Amino acid sequence: MQPYAGLETYSRMFDLPHSRVRLFAFVAGHPKPPMIVLLHGLGDEADSWRHLIKPLSAYGQVVAPDLPGFGRSDKPHRSYTIHFLTDAIIELLERLAVSGALMVGSSLGATIAQSIALEKPSWLKGVVLIDGTLLNQAQKLNPRLFLFMMPGVGEWFYTRLRKDPQAAYETLRPYYRDLDSLSEEERQFLFLRVNQRVWDDEQRYAYLSSLRNLVPFIARQQKGLPERLSHLDLPTLILWGQDDQILPASVGKATAAAQPSARFAILRGAGHLPQQECPQAVLQAMLDDERFKLGS
Repeated sequence: MQPYAGLETYSRMFDLPHSRVRLFAFVAGHPKPPMIVLLHGLGDEADSWRHLIKPLSAYGQVVAPDLPGFGRSDKPHRSYTIHFLTDAIIELLERLAVSGALMVGSSLGATIAQSIALEKPSWLKGVVLIDGTLLNQAQKLNPRLFLFMMPGVGEWFYTRLRKDPQAAYETLRPYYRDLDSLSEEERQFLFLRVNQRVWDDEQRYAYLSSLRNLVPFIARQQKGLPERLSHLDLPTLILWGQDDQILPASVGKATAAAQPSARFAILRGAGHLPQQECPQAVLQAMLDDERFKLGS
């Protein structure tokens, strides 16, 4: 799996002995504070941040890893619990001697970022949650994701997409406000990338294992979570695509209501992946939040 054009020079590999994985990451910019850590969502890779890695590197060193099991990182045959994914990112931060990082997460990446914020708040200077949060009391699941949750059915449906590259591409549609409005270059990249994922048996295993662990994990977190968030005195910016079909904006609003140090904003012209559909708006929202002091 080749990096998005123009990002090849930022590619690095990190050995994480405790997690027993080698992690791929894009590392851009000079090593100056703050370190800006970008965590992608389920089934995605670090290239999800392709339009933000270079712009953000003007304000701090950017580290955008492929989560274990995805992209170019190791894909061990094990249970992909949220604890495993979170511990791997914490080990990466330790490996980089990070202090005062700005954690930015998309969807599953936001869940991991928020988990780290609750566990290691002193390590961070702030958090940006993009269309994802631990607080999700509604527990509604997208119908397509429900199929992937079912043992056997999920494997069959995932593998079946190999017969029809266009059908594999169409699975991306719910994640965007308007997939067809993206540039030809973007659509070609996404077409190639989703079909590379479909043919990767190890990533299929990691995707299904992560999804099947994520749903019960989120359910278990709900008890006592609002109170924990109420005591989290860490600058938090919650950004939500106005047309997100995967998670409703009410989830983000509830998180902001529970955490006094959190601010919520809607991003127009975006679905579940604003960093891809309106990256400039995401960047501007981060720069405008004076608590992060990125523009100063």
